[in-house]
Formats: sequence, C-alpha cells, structure tokens
Amino acid sequence: MIAATQTNHPIPGGPGQRTTEAFLVEACNRIRNAGMRVTKPRVALVEALLKQEGPVSIERIHQEVGTDSCDLVTIYRCLAAFEELGMVRRSYLHNGTCLYEQTFDSARNYHIVCKTCGKTEKVDYTLAGDAEQKLKDKGFEQVSHVLEFFGICPDCQQAAKTLKRGTSVSIPVHT
Repeated sequence: MIAATQTNHPIPGGPGQRTTEAFLVEACNRIRNAGMRVTKPRVALVEALLKQEGPVSIERIHQEVGTDSCDLVTIYRCLAAFEELGMVRRSYLHNGTCLYEQTFDSARNYHIVCKTCGKTEKVDYTLAGDAEQKLKDKGFEQVSHVLEFFGICPDCQQAAKTLKRGTSVSIPVHT
C-alpha cells in the first residue's frame, strides 16, 4: 500500500485545502457571531449545501436535507439568513426560479445555465467583481450584483438536431 505522501493526489485537508468539517465550523461560527442559534436544521442545511457542485434549487436542497429533519419554510428562512451572512449566493434560472450556492470555498462564481435542461457550468469571468470593487472604492456600501448567463448546452442542441431528423431521443435533464 502506498502512503498518501507518495501519490500524486493531495492529502485531504492538506495545505491549501479545507475540509468539509472546517467549512462547517466556519459556518457555525458565522451563525453564532450573528447572534443566531446553531440548530440541527441549520447544520443539516450547511452540510447539504457543501455537497452540491453548483447552484441548486430550494426543492433539491430540501430533498438532500430530508423532509423529516427540516420543513420548506425553515429552509427559505435559513437561506435568507445565510445570504445575509455571505454564506450563500442566490442566482436565477431564465424562468425566475431561485438557485442557491454555498460561497465558503471560492470567490464568486458565475455560471451559464442551459435553458432546456437546467445544467449549469462555471464561467471564468471576473469583470463584474472588478466593477463591484470599483464601486466600493468610490464609497458605496453593501454593493451587490446579479449576473447570469443562459444558453442551450451542446447536449440539448444535439438532441434537438436528432429530433429534427425524426429519430427519437430523450432530452437530458439536470437538476
């Protein structure tokens, strides 16, 4: 058996990497520092958000947390509080549906969302963040912005082309 230090893979929690537990501790500290109680539903919600790869709907978060441990109203309230604390970022689908993404481990991410299947991909784009900082430098406070990109992903384009040719195909669904 090869020791972890002899592989090409970084050691979990090693230099430059933070573990899920570290993010959970940070979240609990932020919640306490805001004068809020650290409750089981809030912890479960943070854990569910940390498992997600990108922005997700409240319904999907509710499924991840489990309907027995937390009701939908509590999730809405917690996400609103987490947004105020800078723990999550809200984004939108082209139809207005809210999505949430945890913001512990990275700078602000932007995404392109497929209008057909809902798949999201990160976009390397920093212009909006630069503009926000310039506004702060001018003396503005509590500056925020919403920037979303929408399009049709290559998989859905291919599925549409196949449908035009008369071949049956299923359109990919990403939640």
